[in-house]
Amino acid sequence: MKQVSRLLTLDSNVLIAALKEDEFYSEKCSEILSKVPDAFVLSEPSIVYQEVCGTLARRVGADIADEAKRHLDLIIHPKLLANCNRAFCLSA
Repeated sequence: MKQVSRLLTLDSNVLIAALKEDEFYSEKCSEILSKVPDAFVLSEPSIVYQEVCGTLARRVGADIADEAKRHLDLIIHPKLLANCNRAFCLSA
C-alpha cells in the first residue's frame, strides 16, 4: 500500500541546521529532511530561499549556499512555493 505524502512547511532554521551539519540539532533536522518526498511534500514561502541561502552564504560560503539552492529546487514543488509579496505578508 502506497503511503500518502502530507504537506509540510519547515522553518528555514531546520533546513539550515540540516545543511550545516554542525548545529546542535543537525542530525534530527537531517532526519526530518530525509522523509521528504516519501512522507512529506514541502510547501514553503518563497523567502525560504533568502533565509536559507543567505544565511549559509554568510556563515559557511557561497558554494554551500549554491548547493542549498539546488537542493531546495529539488524538494520544493514550484506550485507549492508561496510568493511572499506584500499582500501575502500582510495576510499572515
